[in-house]
Amino acid sequence: MSVLEIRTAGGVDDWRLLRWTDAGGDPLPLEPPSAGVSACLPPSPFGVAYPVALRGIGRVYLWADGFTARTPTILVERELAQRYLKAANALVRQYARRGAPLEEVQNCLQQAQSLASSQQWLECLAESVSATERGVVSVARTRIQRMRGRTAFLWGVRAGCANTAHAALERLGHPLNLIHLDFKSPSTDWNAVIQRAQSGRMAIAASITNSNPPHPLTDDLRNLISHYRGQVRYWTLASCDNGLDVPGASPSPLVELCEAARAIDFGVVRLLRGVHSFHGQLSAYPALERCVEMSVPFEAVHFEWRWYDGTLYDLDQLLERYGELGKPIHLELSLPPEGGYEVFTRDEPSQWLEAACLVALSKPYVVTLRLPLTASASSAGLATEKGQPSAFWETVREIAVWNQGIQER
Repeated sequence: MSVLEIRTAGGVDDWRLLRWTDAGGDPLPLEPPSAGVSACLPPSPFGVAYPVALRGIGRVYLWADGFTARTPTILVERELAQRYLKAANALVRQYARRGAPLEEVQNCLQQAQSLASSQQWLECLAESVSATERGVVSVARTRIQRMRGRTAFLWGVRAGCANTAHAALERLGHPLNLIHLDFKSPSTDWNAVIQRAQSGRMAIAASITNSNPPHPLTDDLRNLISHYRGQVRYWTLASCDNGLDVPGASPSPLVELCEAARAIDFGVVRLLRGVHSFHGQLSAYPALERCVEMSVPFEAVHFEWRWYDGTLYDLDQLLERYGELGKPIHLELSLPPEGGYEVFTRDEPSQWLEAACLVALSKPYVVTLRLPLTASASSAGLATEKGQPSAFWETVREIAVWNQGIQER
């Protein structure tokens, strides 16, 4: 069996956080290597992901690919830096001549190339990641302006508590036009929330949360769809991740579920949920791709991505990839807490959210952006503990106002 040596230039402090991926960036459910021990290779070609702490960025997962069974040694920071350096160069070549303002990106590139020539890989990696992030945000802003803004876009919050959801509908205001409800069972508490959302002409989405992972054929889900028939427009019916078996010949459980949902409520829009997570070693793409190939009757993808599972460039590339499935995407993002989460941090969280909103808006197939209403250990929220709008909500509102302003010019 082939083995390789993995080394660090000083940015790796916990080998347990390293993740193996396939060539497309989907995490593989394999144990990470141990320090000082030769690691067995995943199937070729493959990639690696690791959260290197970077000045000006924070500590989030970074990814590099292009390794094969013939790869003898991986210097983590060098391989990561070379991938993002190559990506930044490609952005400049593709979009600078199309008029996107990329001067800052080119400055970062020059510094990164100089650092690479002297093999200062940590510093080169920071400049290369900064170049790619600045690049995708600049391209996204330019694209939105040329589209004259996005119309019919849904700005949503996800709520697991009826009282909190009711308070949000009272206090958040524009641009909130969708609320996602996490049901455990039918409850009169949710009726008031739904009525208020309907009176405000908001879209309503929902999913069931009482089983993990949710089984496609639970009676609870059927009962919920029946109970809220005609009131909930978007139903997330099942999760497609490493734990969901979609048989190669006929994914009959999902077909049966989607057909049953349409039979109960003809007007429902059926979503399948997918998570892409280096940290959690989850990827929904292979299962969703098979669902599309085998004509599972669903209308959209509910795609969840956490702020620490990649850079803004990686988010941009993931959306491009999932967009190739040919389904509209309901994007759900978590938010970086000010104090970070476990080992993960993100510098300037509000600026990160502004950039993520721009990336989402720039993709015509992304039709919804959902964000958590309340904070958790791993995510900030759009509302404070007292139910008041947070600074993150103000960021969302400003981007929505900017987008609307472009439409009115």
